[in-house]
Amino acid sequence: MLMEIIMYAIAIFSNRTETLRFNAQLKTLGVNAMVVSTPKGLGGSCSVAVKFYYKQLSRVIYALKVGNYRTFNYFFKIVNTRSGNNYEIINFNQY
Repeated sequence: MLMEIIMYAIAIFSNRTETLRFNAQLKTLGVNAMVVSTPKGLGGSCSVAVKFYYKQLSRVIYALKVGNYRTFNYFFKIVNTRSGNNYEIINFNQY
């Protein structure tokens, strides 16, 4: 049986300035977020992304909706397995 743990998610933008602004907005909303290097293969023309706790996703989606971010691409959940991290796209329209 393969054990999976989902603790974090990542927001991918195609603009560095918006990525940094989004991170700052999350912090003002009490979200524990940090700017990280965009994982290889996740796309986006920006080299940085915002990582946050998956359990705070609803607050993160709220920030995205009210923040007028035009270069947002995707949310991915980070699934930790024995073979390493896997990234699964999050359909945030269900939230």
